[in-house]
Amino acid sequence: MLRLLMMLGSLALLATSARADTFGGWKYTAPPGYAVDVNTDHVALTKVTGSTFCSIAVFEARALDGKVLAERAFEWQNVVSHLFKATVKRRTTLQTKHGVNVAATTAALADAEGNEYAAVHYVVMPPGMIGSVLLTSSTAASLKTCEPAATSVVGSLAIDWSSPRFTDPEARVETPEGRWAVVGSTSREYTFASNGSYRFHSEAAGTDGDRVIDETGTYTLQGNQLIVTPVKATSALVADGIAKAGTRVPLEKATYTWGKRYLVETNEWQLVLAPKKATARDGKHPTTAGYRYSDQAKPEWKFAPQPGV
Repeated sequence: MLRLLMMLGSLALLATSARADTFGGWKYTAPPGYAVDVNTDHVALTKVTGSTFCSIAVFEARALDGKVLAERAFEWQNVVSHLFKATVKRRTTLQTKHGVNVAATTAALADAEGNEYAAVHYVVMPPGMIGSVLLTSSTAASLKTCEPAATSVVGSLAIDWSSPRFTDPEARVETPEGRWAVVGSTSREYTFASNGSYRFHSEAAGTDGDRVIDETGTYTLQGNQLIVTPVKATSALVADGIAKAGTRVPLEKATYTWGKRYLVETNEWQLVLAPKKATARDGKHPTTAGYRYSDQAKPEWKFAPQPGV
């Protein structure tokens, strides 16, 4: 993740002369006179003039996981607000000459040491994709002189479909395989197997006992669509260890827009499932961003998930 102060304080950065025109799934054009420094999750383009600087950080492209507004909010949190205290000054939208939509947020930033910067956060949204560019400068006045270079970089961005980020199976996060859970008043867990089958288990505590649901079925992937087709599903009310009622439940086929995302703060992967409407299986729709299941959530089950129903 971006470490702005370290980058700006490094003479090695200013000495960097190598020019890169691809990074993290993007093709881009660096402005003349800008030093280029390639990092793990961003490429930094920097120019120092006297006591002022322009820093343009281009972050990796990724597939759009869910609703656009929620994805834009995630970019802001992941790139800006978890590193800086931000005061938003202005929001606007624009289009590049290639017709790509861009959301721009101008803000005043302060880091943990109290250093202050002026910034523009650009969220770039080619069809089905999303990514961030963060422009920072010393003051609001110097920021204005930096913006033409930043908008030229934003305007040059295009998806690099030949990138290993999209072509290397080990680099692509393209499968929901594994165990994913959420812990709450109703705890839920999906287990997706490599053979295209899945198991779902949920437990909800109530005054009359525990409602336990088990479901098995198959799933298929079509691009960013995950289609769940249940084969068997049962619901039981369990009190004092005895199932008082066991019933078959309606088989609810659902199509989700799906994706994975990594959260730096909690060192966890999340499986994001965004259907067109709320599902009985997943519960009341929490936000427009969809349902979130974590690989780190560990429900304390009273009743072991059943391998078959």
